[in-house]
Amino acid sequence: MSVVTLVLFLIPSKKLRLELDHRILATATLISVGALWLLTRKVDIHPAVRSVIGGAVGMAALQVTLGILTLLSYVPVSLGTAHQAGALTLLTLMLLLNHTVRRPSLPLLKSLPQVVKAH
Repeated sequence: MSVVTLVLFLIPSKKLRLELDHRILATATLISVGALWLLTRKVDIHPAVRSVIGGAVGMAALQVTLGILTLLSYVPVSLGTAHQAGALTLLTLMLLLNHTVRRPSLPLLKSLPQVVKAH
């Protein structure tokens, strides 16, 4: 039996299990985004990409802070709503980062000289 299975088996309440999963995912997200920022600090990347990465790090830190404050305050609606909006903002920033650093398709690259000549 794996450690994860044992831990999930020993936690009797579904609510406690859900909170544990939420905390594990939050920690993994913060560590992943923070590691991305640390690894790209010295790399020569476009300023737009650097800006999106910085925004994602800041949003991840704010999201963790909102989550902790929400739990400590016994889940008031205002903080819960802000935590949900923060999650949507972080997701949007990560999608923007994915879009910004993607490799252009071959048809797009082939059409670029024609676009430049037209203008």
